[in-house]
Amino acid sequence: MNDEISLPDLTRIDFFKELPARRRQHLASKLVRIEFSPGSLIIKKGQSGDFLAIIESGQVVLENADGSNRVLTADCTFGSEMLRYGKPSSVSFHAQTETSVWILKRSDWLAPSPASPPRNIPARKPGSRKAAKIAAGIFLILAMAFFTLGPTLIESANKTIPKRLVDSGRPDLAEEYLRFMIRWQPVSARVYGYLADNLVIQGKGQEAVEAYQQAITLDPYLPWIHNNLGVLLMYLDKAELAVEQFQAALDLNSESIETYRNLGNAYYALEQWEEASNAYQRALDLDSSLLDIKAERAGIILYESQLDEARQAWEEVLLVNPRQPLALQGLGVVSLLEEDPTLAMLYLDAARYIDPDDPTTRLFIGLALEALDRPEEAAAEYQTVIEMGSNLEVHSLADTLLQVLQQ
Repeated sequence: MNDEISLPDLTRIDFFKELPARRRQHLASKLVRIEFSPGSLIIKKGQSGDFLAIIESGQVVLENADGSNRVLTADCTFGSEMLRYGKPSSVSFHAQTETSVWILKRSDWLAPSPASPPRNIPARKPGSRKAAKIAAGIFLILAMAFFTLGPTLIESANKTIPKRLVDSGRPDLAEEYLRFMIRWQPVSARVYGYLADNLVIQGKGQEAVEAYQQAITLDPYLPWIHNNLGVLLMYLDKAELAVEQFQAALDLNSESIETYRNLGNAYYALEQWEEASNAYQRALDLDSSLLDIKAERAGIILYESQLDEARQAWEEVLLVNPRQPLALQGLGVVSLLEEDPTLAMLYLDAARYIDPDDPTTRLFIGLALEALDRPEEAAAEYQTVIEMGSNLEVHSLADTLLQVLQQ
């Protein structure tokens, strides 16, 4: 990154203050700056952007459901729950002026920092852990009651108390509770699994991997732990290792639709189309009504240049749900590949009408408009994709296509 560019000071953001300085520096190195023109949508309510945004300059309008708006300016942030917990955006954000925003992707937040040499850690002052000691005392009282009442209540508490703490915005206390319970139940694979889930929420990817692995060492017969570890490994771009965990989960529970879908996604990331298709098909065998999986599988069929079969699969989806946007988009792509941009526009326009904020559909519309020799309209679509900015990969491709078109 250019040394002349001034990166945001992450210590101004509360939950970054708790991170080691080296971790903050690593995350700062992953920041990407994106420009938005006035009026452009940054992210829509309900959309899973999976990023944190830090406003460098300009003004961003936060649109509440009740119609009240708030203007955010330089140094303001939004998207912390998307980044930390993978939640969809609870409100919509638009750029009011020319706006520059720094983006940190959730995949970078979850990924571990590069290894550092071992170092001596100075002892903390006794008072620095006061809050944690108070929390530990509360947990001790609770734990004593739990052990008096029996293991069933303990298991229930280990599931529900951390969840309530996370829901109240205190995942750090949930972690403290679970680490305390591990001291009481050092051979409980489930507690290690719950701890790993909590560490994922906090963005502590490598610690979570280690906790999942410890859980599996203690009890290799819990399919949900293998599945959750596989999902985390996917976030860490370790799809091959994720496949192993999903297969281990399915060996223990061959009826899990979710795990078959995750396995399909892992094979998809590895571009192993046949294996991905088989995994999606197995999920459909368990529940043929899963239209999203059927539409995803049709996309794999298309990658294998089986246009007729892909078209048939998407048409079957539309027979059940004529407003399924992925199927409409897929049929538009098939029409483009068959050099029928007029028909492609019909399908893609329908997909855009249902989901106007899908940047991929808008990108394909740009390609169709180019094929129809309507370059100015195509350029406008590419520019719209760039202004959306919610999908960095699609954003980059649209920018490239626009530059080529303008040459």
